[in-house]
Amino acid sequence: MRTIDLQTQIKFERILLATDFSPCAEIAQAYAVGLARHDSSTLELTTVVKLPSLDALSECALDSFRRASEEDLRRMAEPVSGVKVTRKVIEGFQPAAVIVDEAVDFGADLIVLGTTSKHGLKKLALGSTAEDVIRTAYCPVLTVGPHVQRPAGGAVSFQRIVYATDFSAQAAKGADLALALGHSEGAKVYLCHVLADKTVSRDGAEDARYVSFLKALVPESAHCWCDPECVVEHGKAAEAILARAARVKADLIVLGARKASFWVEFVRTGLTPALLATATCPVLTVC
Repeated sequence: MRTIDLQTQIKFERILLATDFSPCAEIAQAYAVGLARHDSSTLELTTVVKLPSLDALSECALDSFRRASEEDLRRMAEPVSGVKVTRKVIEGFQPAAVIVDEAVDFGADLIVLGTTSKHGLKKLALGSTAEDVIRTAYCPVLTVGPHVQRPAGGAVSFQRIVYATDFSAQAAKGADLALALGHSEGAKVYLCHVLADKTVSRDGAEDARYVSFLKALVPESAHCWCDPECVVEHGKAAEAILARAARVKADLIVLGARKASFWVEFVRTGLTPALLATATCPVLTVC
């Protein structure tokens, strides 16, 4: 069952940018503004004042943080032109939870945030806020990692999209979104599945079988308005997907991530966090 009407060009009409004013967040802002210009969207700039434990901070000091955050958002919004912009400082004990709640209240159809990387469990991980937003958001999340370059000024659109799938139901949502974006932009869309080397048959039969599965995700009508290509890669999933994205000079990677098994998958393979933290282009994740 299709989760998006592929005959309709997709638009992000209400975009929420969650920022901590870091360098990654500044590049995420450039993407959010560029996408808002492209789709004539309303853009909300928001930042979280994380509430401390009781008695850890005086009310006076907390008010100072609030005022500073409001001023930072005002300065951020000041140079933005050609886009309807709103600003809001939100507060809570759990930043990810209040970001997701604000996205619901705002009616966002896209959340944009910058991510930083850290080392933990001998794997590359994301900051916990980004992980939790992706896992609990009700709309797609565009993450901009530390290796992503600032886009050119003006409207932002995506012309070379890599969609990676493990054929789960959530990954199928990502396929619909990737193809719908391809429809909107006339983009080249690569549908990709990764096989572990130990599963590869010498005669290529296994590759051919999975290519047929990938082709089954693409409706016949899609060939009229985008240029899908189905490919099978080999090796470790995150490395193989990033290598494919590098070869085709992708400007967007689309993933479907399983809500229930997000943390299990992270501990076992590090797939989604590793991709988000090391990609050289933005990653759009659908849960």
